[in-house]
Amino acid sequence: MEEKKFFAHVREGKGKGVARKLRSKGLIPGILYGGGEEVVLIQLDKKETEKKIRGLEAHNIMADLVVKSNGEEKVYKTILKEIQVDPIRGEIIHLDFCRIRMDKPITMEVPVHLVGESPGIEKGGILEHELREIVIEALPKDMPEAIEVDISNLDIGDALLVKDIKVPEKIRIVEDEEKVVVSILAPKVSAEEEKVAEEEEAEPEVISEEKAEERRKEKEEEKEEKTE
Repeated sequence: MEEKKFFAHVREGKGKGVARKLRSKGLIPGILYGGGEEVVLIQLDKKETEKKIRGLEAHNIMADLVVKSNGEEKVYKTILKEIQVDPIRGEIIHLDFCRIRMDKPITMEVPVHLVGESPGIEKGGILEHELREIVIEALPKDMPEAIEVDISNLDIGDALLVKDIKVPEKIRIVEDEEKVVVSILAPKVSAEEEKVAEEEEAEPEVISEEKAEERRKEKEEEKEEKTE
């Protein structure tokens, strides 16, 4: 997995008032925790940081976090665990970074990418991509950017489950095996087509004179058999 790099400074003070002042100065407050070390309060440049985050596909990613304090820099291997966004303005208002160790497995959500051409889609079927991110466990160096799922064998009515996904031995999928990843549904029938079908079903059977005579004879024969 390609790692991003973020730059931060240690900040003084905490609380909503401090956070508001930082944001008014074009900074994003954040926190660094985990790894058995103390919590560090940080601040990041808003413009530079938002530009990097806007291009992210996954919800959490591995990142090098360069923290500056008293003229010194220290680099941490982290996961960007949480990105808090203002629901009205759409601006990033807080970031959570969690330290990781390169020799211990980590659990992350990664995107699911569909590859291949489905024969069901070529026949007019509708693709339902239900699981767009999947939780996996692996060492940081083995963590992929995404999990590829081949749909080239899916026809109309077929579904691919989590248990059908093939991954390298170094990766473990942490999901319900019966969860549907992708399925190919039958094409939808338009309202006009449904109306035509209903009219055809409701149309009375046209009986010819010859057919009517055959039915009359059959009924007479049935009556004679019952009276015998």
